[in-house]
Amino acid sequence: MKKERFSWKFYRFYAEKIYPGLKRAVDFVLKYSGIKYLLGRFARLPIKTRKAITGYLYILPWLVGLALFGIRPIIRGARMALADFAGSKAIVDGDTARTVFIIDGFSLAQFKQLFEKNPDHVEAILTHLGNSLLIVPLVLVFSLLLALLLNRKIKGIKIFRTIFFIPVILLSGNLINYLSRYELLTVPALTGEQIRGFIAFYLPGSFADVILAAFAKVVLILWLGGVQTLIFLAGLQKQNRQTYEAAAIDGASPWEMFWKITFPALFPLMMINVVYTTVLYANLDNPVSAVISGAIAAPDYGRDYASAVAWILFAIELVVIGFYLLLLKLANKRYQ
Repeated sequence: MKKERFSWKFYRFYAEKIYPGLKRAVDFVLKYSGIKYLLGRFARLPIKTRKAITGYLYILPWLVGLALFGIRPIIRGARMALADFAGSKAIVDGDTARTVFIIDGFSLAQFKQLFEKNPDHVEAILTHLGNSLLIVPLVLVFSLLLALLLNRKIKGIKIFRTIFFIPVILLSGNLINYLSRYELLTVPALTGEQIRGFIAFYLPGSFADVILAAFAKVVLILWLGGVQTLIFLAGLQKQNRQTYEAAAIDGASPWEMFWKITFPALFPLMMINVVYTTVLYANLDNPVSAVISGAIAAPDYGRDYASAVAWILFAIELVVIGFYLLLLKLANKRYQ
């Protein structure tokens, strides 16, 4: 009883003494700083415009950071990729000598050297492109299926959600490199000769290659799907249950409700996951990153050559993202 009386007295003191003064101070600041006027104008805007402004405000810190810290390195990296030479040179001036970083020329010499004199580097680029085109949809499909399972109301579901999010906490470049070095990203039973022969015998050649490549990267696919699963799960939990109830009353099956209600509603989240998965996979251990790391200090290549390869890696990400976003937009038009 004493605790309840103290809580009530504290609440009355706050409501009668503190809150009115805080409210007057906040109203004064909002009125004379112009914020109240802007909020009033904002409330009268169309909903679509308000959502757009809210979205830009959310990414404003990132835009400011990009303008302050990102634009200059991007421009410098592009200049190095288009230079004939970019690196350190010793400048001798009388009795003094100093080392400076020099960028000479302006041409496509680095890209010509890549495609004309280094077929192994071109092969690494094509390998990463093919792996990205394979990994991204497989991760999205696995994440969506896992989110559908974790969205079910069963006992202990929160424990299962925590378990499937553990790889996201442990995910790092060093750990992925360790798993890849000791061939822990694959399941030997799925890549055995019997299974490979069975798949190659009953499926067309190109389709069999895709299935076998997926089997070879099954652990990596499971490892990369944690954040995407949470994003899909958040979208599923915001679905209107009344829509499903109305569809069930009209005789729709669970399969029809998935393709007509659930799947179209998740299109925006799929676009986010496509971008996230592509960028995440490009920043893990891949053959193109190995080429870039080895070329920086190599006497035959240097920073200019490494910058050119880095821009090609960026172009690969844009191609993969654009390709799958186009497919999603075409699929979205079908369901509209």
